[in-house]
Amino acid sequence: MRARSAMTTAALTALVLTLPVTTASAAPAPAPAPAPGATPGTASTGTGGATAPAGFVSLGIRRLLDTRSYRENPAGAARKLQPGENFAVPLSAWKSHPPREIPTVPADATAVVVNVTATNPTEDGYLTVRRNVDRPGAPATSTLNFKAGETVSNTVTVAVDPRGAGTSPQISVYNNAGTTDVVVDVLGYYAPSTSTRTADRYDTVRPVRITDTRTEGGRLRWGSVVTAGVARDSLGTYEATSVLLNVTAVDPSTEGFLVAYPSGSDLPIEGSHLNYGPGRTVANQVVVPVGPDGNINLFNTGSTDLVIDVIGYYGPWAHDLYSAVTEQTRLLDTRYDGGQPAFSTRRLPVTGTAGVPENATSVTMNMTVTEPQADGHLEVYPADQGGRPGTSNLNFNAGRTVANGVTTDQGGVQHAVDVYHHSAGPSQLIADLTGYFVEG
Repeated sequence: MRARSAMTTAALTALVLTLPVTTASAAPAPAPAPAPGATPGTASTGTGGATAPAGFVSLGIRRLLDTRSYRENPAGAARKLQPGENFAVPLSAWKSHPPREIPTVPADATAVVVNVTATNPTEDGYLTVRRNVDRPGAPATSTLNFKAGETVSNTVTVAVDPRGAGTSPQISVYNNAGTTDVVVDVLGYYAPSTSTRTADRYDTVRPVRITDTRTEGGRLRWGSVVTAGVARDSLGTYEATSVLLNVTAVDPSTEGFLVAYPSGSDLPIEGSHLNYGPGRTVANQVVVPVGPDGNINLFNTGSTDLVIDVIGYYGPWAHDLYSAVTEQTRLLDTRYDGGQPAFSTRRLPVTGTAGVPENATSVTMNMTVTEPQADGHLEVYPADQGGRPGTSNLNFNAGRTVANGVTTDQGGVQHAVDVYHHSAGPSQLIADLTGYFVEG
């Protein structure tokens, strides 16, 4: 690995804060009134609108917003998001002189994959990343939850709001309480293929664990780099140009973060995929380009064990195109029906809900666990898969509210997903639909 300058190290370290160990919970978006005729445990709030099916273009990781810096802020000044504020985020980089905007995502993009981080929050709260900056009032869904003083990230796929030819589209970030800084890193976007741009299709794979430092390699320390083979025949990902992973920092003893990037490439100067703090196991979805040797690297800045699960891949010979829902829809909220019992599985129908068509192959959701009475994790998998995959999508500690993006095949027969709740105590589960894949 190349030597890092003091400036580069400082830029990467900027996201890391002291994260207090606490068991108090930051509440997710409040449960709206059930829709007429809604079954217990569900709360559909979307309109059913969705973007046209499109392929994926990877951007690696690029910083679009850092409210702590006037250089990376469309407002041209460093300032926190205020309580109840809906902040417009053009999908552009910025210059300190006119013309300030450098479009990063093209005008014909339909949806974008972003890693969103809340840092320096003054109160417990949540952020919601959505399409429409002009939509009034608080959203009915949430993207990530945080405690005062901590740093939390989540990767989300969201439909974009066009702004016209020659400009980038935009998304919005809503902050519900207190003030907080927000960082947005773009990982890629969905758009149709053109004569100058190839947009890859997606294929899901049965989730498989490829790295677990608890049983191999040993605990990670500051500056360590893990190399993982992700494009392999044995995984069904041989033709992958980018891979979709679930990356988990397990039982960290310090603050830190992880950055994923293709092997054979330099470590990105800015951006992070997963932020963690002492005593808090945390997971995040990661989309990363694959190096020419079929590998990726993960750079680490703290002390933690690391688990990597492969979920799916993008490539020229894959099959599926993506449609993002234009208004995120709440599929499940167990606060209506008493919660999810210990060591139990819930079947969640998807097809036919919020406009998800019969030919949908996979779905993307934001899963949230709140009010957990014991530590645990969730596994989300196709209803007719024939058993749990033995991986994890979301990890939580007793008393904490935690969210993570989930991408899963929904099963060809049941048109549903199963959610296994592995915990010795009950929890409340929330699932918000963000989009779906169809064969294209």
